[in-house]
Amino acid sequence: MKMRRSLFTRVALPVAVAILGVLVWAGGPAVAAFTTALSSALIGIKGTVSGTPESVAFSGQAKIGSKMVTDPDFGNPPTVVLSIDLSNVTGVGSSTGKTYVTPSRVILDRRLTAADTVQVPFPFFPSGGNGMSARVGMASFNLSFNVNTGMLTGATGGIASP
Repeated sequence: MKMRRSLFTRVALPVAVAILGVLVWAGGPAVAAFTTALSSALIGIKGTVSGTPESVAFSGQAKIGSKMVTDPDFGNPPTVVLSIDLSNVTGVGSSTGKTYVTPSRVILDRRLTAADTVQVPFPFFPSGGNGMSARVGMASFNLSFNVNTGMLTGATGGIASP
């Protein structure tokens, strides 16, 4: 009895297997080309953003994640990928007492150095409001790293007007 193979079995399946093989083969060296060191910190942060209609005093915890990436293929200096999350920072309006929130999350690439100062503008608006009425504040962080391991070893931060 002669059985006919479907078009999928004759064409699509071998193509899918070939693509998977290429991805597995190419994925090995690419993964080995980079080395990483991960670290993170919760930083108490506070400060006041002045402006109209009122000044807003912020406080809370910023979460900073740090990942060192080396590039042995091209010999570039190590970089640090920073993720900064200000979503646990809230503010209180000086005249109305309104609560202000910031949903800000930022990812930055920086050259790895022993000390780095990073300034991040962030939007904020009244809780329950929307981003259409957002104002802007500035978060500043002083970070220190172990340049041999890429680990974040110290961090301080503050908030001010931009």
